[in-house]
Amino acid sequence: MAFTGVACADRAVVPGVASDSVPTAPAAPPSTATPLPSPSPKPSPSAGPNAPPSADGPWNRDLVLYSSEDGLTFSNQRTLIERAGVPDVIRDSSGRLIAVFQWFPFDNRDAFDRVAVAFSSDEGETWSKPVQVQVSGMPANLIRPFDPTIVQLPDGRFRLYFTSRGQGQGELPGIYSAISSDAAVYQFEDGPRFVPEGGTVDASVVFYQAAWHLFSHNQKANTGQGFHAVSQDGLAFTRLAEVDAGQGRQWIGNAVVTDGVLRYYGSGRDGVWIASSKDGAAWTIVGTGPSAGDPCALRLPSGRTLLIAVGPPRADAGPRPN
Repeated sequence: MAFTGVACADRAVVPGVASDSVPTAPAAPPSTATPLPSPSPKPSPSAGPNAPPSADGPWNRDLVLYSSEDGLTFSNQRTLIERAGVPDVIRDSSGRLIAVFQWFPFDNRDAFDRVAVAFSSDEGETWSKPVQVQVSGMPANLIRPFDPTIVQLPDGRFRLYFTSRGQGQGELPGIYSAISSDAAVYQFEDGPRFVPEGGTVDASVVFYQAAWHLFSHNQKANTGQGFHAVSQDGLAFTRLAEVDAGQGRQWIGNAVVTDGVLRYYGSGRDGVWIASSKDGAAWTIVGTGPSAGDPCALRLPSGRTLLIAVGPPRADAGPRPN
């Protein structure tokens, strides 16, 4: 299971879930949103007509866990992580599940709007408490990492793909990476992995047919189009033709290998959409999922599929803590 890692995102469906903490990086900017904000409609209800503008911030949503016997019809909804978003999940070579996500704990100021990780040793039944991810060696001109995606490499190490950008006005967001032996403490890898014209956020990365495939948001909400790039080493990506899932959808989610083909779980106006591809280029819609945002999925050895997504606003939704 060394190549089960994929990216799961949240940018366009749930605004403002993006950033991670790095010990050497400069302080995060005031906004907790993706550097280029997403205009996509949310699949869940708003916090209410009389709520303050900040009451629907990403700290007001929880990560929700679903399960499915066929990877298409999901049930057994339960809260996984409170006040979190932008999830991604893999199963490593030891059988341990690893979930990374954006975390907004009210009782841990240092970890607010930072990437965190949680582990499960019983196929997702129980999870460890979230721990803030550490990334050392971040260049001083880059803002903190956000939009995490994790994969495991053939040598057992973990690579975290994430979005960042320069701190100057007009700097474009792109995909960067860091390497780790324990999925919690990382070392920044020099240079960007993928920065197309116009910028991109929320990458999904999966190993398929002897190459790493990257899918990411093209900053055009609900057009159905997204970026696609490939790499032999997971570091230098070559951009290919954009992928298209049809109007009302966007490439905010993650790709997994299921039964020898790629399957993508994405976000859209109507909630989760599911598509299949044999080459990563041409995609066919095969189903719809829960009314939720920014999904990531993982098929277990038992055949059961877990799906983590961003749920609706919490009942106690309010402004971000001071």
